[in-house]
Amino acid sequence: MKKFFTHLRTRVRYRLKRISRKLRFLFWEVGSPFRKSMKSMTVSTQQGTFTILTEDEFIGKSLYCNGHFELDFMLNAMTFLRSIQKCPPKGKGTILDVGANIGITSVGMLHTGEMEKAIAIEPEPRNFSLLQRNVLLNGLTEKVVCLPFAASHEKGKVSFELSENNGGDHRVRMDSHSIDSDSVELYHESARRFITVQSDTLENLLANLPQSFTQDIALFWIDVQGYEGYAFMGAKSVLSKRIPVVSEIWPYAIKRAGMTQEQFCNIAKSIWSDYWVWRRSKFVRYPIDTLYILFDELGCDEQQDNVIFTP
Repeated sequence: MKKFFTHLRTRVRYRLKRISRKLRFLFWEVGSPFRKSMKSMTVSTQQGTFTILTEDEFIGKSLYCNGHFELDFMLNAMTFLRSIQKCPPKGKGTILDVGANIGITSVGMLHTGEMEKAIAIEPEPRNFSLLQRNVLLNGLTEKVVCLPFAASHEKGKVSFELSENNGGDHRVRMDSHSIDSDSVELYHESARRFITVQSDTLENLLANLPQSFTQDIALFWIDVQGYEGYAFMGAKSVLSKRIPVVSEIWPYAIKRAGMTQEQFCNIAKSIWSDYWVWRRSKFVRYPIDTLYILFDELGCDEQQDNVIFTP
């Protein structure tokens, strides 16, 4: 009888969660005018409490409707990296989060107890403001350093284009001479509003931080919409620590950033020996000199994937 009621409670909780999720999706879609008039809202999720922009149809929507964003991949990556002894035990080490957005990875890693501290780097002003707010909301001000920069291969300023409905797809804008003339725009990028943001190398940015954060960097997590190669070029000191790097690979955006597949793969080969891709519920290892195969698989459109680079 006890087992019956335990099973019943589990099924009831599961159904209530499904109903709650459907209601949230319904509100997001049907209540769009009201939602967007709110500008922002604060939601409690499985990876922390976040203030989100109500116009964000991707990260914000997922946090509100699903209660998480890419949390399964984050936890699976950490479990895997510990299984191959590439990361410290839970609750130890600093994550370097480049393209931190509103803190989904930095806050999520600390909220779930995966890491102890975080260095979060985000150039877009509204995202950066929300990043700081979300760090505060989760009581992590002593454990997270936030920096308003675009990680690059040199110090200076860069043009930064803004997506209207996807807070995770703001990108460094290259001049037209850096982009192939036959390149097709999938998101009407040339019509996007753009601003100017500060850029610097990770080498410089990390040199100015407290040693209590930089000495324990155990994981480098990066998602900068195709600009990853430039960030790697300016990250010699952190990459010399031979720590794992979790990176998005999006061939279309890499090309839009003015870097060829060959250039990106050569940068990767000069740093790492292997990369790992989530395949059929496990991470599968590939030699780094086969990275071009992943580019070919993804093609040059909307397809992207996350990989783990290891030395």
